[in-house]
Amino acid sequence: MKVKLFLALFLPIIVFAESNVFSNIPPAKIEIININPEKCNKSCLLDLSKEKKILSFIARFDKTIDDEELQSLMEEYSKEIGIYYRFRFDPLGKRLEIALLIPKKIIGKYSTTTIDTILAYLVSRNIDFRFKVFDSIDENLDSLNRVIDLIDNEHFNFLIAILSKKESLSVLENINMPIYIPTIAKDSNFVQSNIVFGGIDYKTQIDSLLKEVEGEIIIAYNDDSTLGEMLGEITKDGAIQSEINFMQDIITNKVAANFSSNLRREEENIPKSSLFLNTPVVKSGLLLSQINFLKDKPLKILSTQVNYNSSFLSLLRGIDTSNIIIASSIGESPQILLEYGYLLSSDIKYDWVSYSTALGIDLFLNNMSSNIERYFLEDFNNNQAIYNINLYGIQNSVFIKF
Repeated sequence: MKVKLFLALFLPIIVFAESNVFSNIPPAKIEIININPEKCNKSCLLDLSKEKKILSFIARFDKTIDDEELQSLMEEYSKEIGIYYRFRFDPLGKRLEIALLIPKKIIGKYSTTTIDTILAYLVSRNIDFRFKVFDSIDENLDSLNRVIDLIDNEHFNFLIAILSKKESLSVLENINMPIYIPTIAKDSNFVQSNIVFGGIDYKTQIDSLLKEVEGEIIIAYNDDSTLGEMLGEITKDGAIQSEINFMQDIITNKVAANFSSNLRREEENIPKSSLFLNTPVVKSGLLLSQINFLKDKPLKILSTQVNYNSSFLSLLRGIDTSNIIIASSIGESPQILLEYGYLLSSDIKYDWVSYSTALGIDLFLNNMSSNIERYFLEDFNNNQAIYNINLYGIQNSVFIKF
């Protein structure tokens, strides 16, 4: 009996078209091909094992075999010769087909990072897949409906929709396939059963941070964006409920660049305050660099997911970080997924949209087959991802979990 061993290296192929079609991207792998037409049953395989004919065993092993002893031998021999084999993906039994809906003009950089994250996840799972991207340009309902019709006609297994407005959800009403939205948290009144939400609950993060407050005053510096305004309102409500004096200021780019004048006005209150930074990374870095020159600094500096970012750490060199606490909903990811993410420029460790996107695919695959072991620990309740909140300090330019 002859067995041939082939080594094939498959590289990503991207076909650029109006809908941005991405071809299958299997990882580098060794493929062993069986050229013996006769079926090899359990007794046959065990004989090959006893005779140490490892390549013959692997070549003639049938993936439908559910015998635990033979499966164990298959995994052992696969590792010996350096091929990647995992039984838990066999139940899929077909190519996985995923569609991604993105309004590229609205979501900007996330149009690229989300694509990279999905590819990293699928390649790490070593499964056969088709992945297609549909760009609606914006979230105008006509634009979204046009793209939804295209998606519906191609009969995908699963749709990931990167949407920023809850009003956009109305276009998904007539789609029967499972849909995951990593960027929006579920509204309690939403009842469509095939849509699952992965948005982060910022209120829960701020509630966790409020427990760390010290002093007589909460000062909130809010970004001049929709998210900054929302975080400011949540912080204000929390301060009122905690019966703590509250002050806030809107931080535009101009204000951030000349923030020392604001500090002079609030110099009396800052030493007895806890300060909330509801500003993105660059603005937060500018504010902290100027706060660092104060003789008497805030008792605590608190922030949510918006500043759980490796770029934030790089902006804090030379700055006292001993009183900074950051809340994050990003949990642990398997090393194999992180490594594929790095290769494809997807930051699953720090980017919450990337993390949430990978989490949604993880849930879907697990629902397809209970034999598919999940990567992540988060639960889903009433079609919403339930994130654990972790608090971090900063030491030597590294986030340290409390």
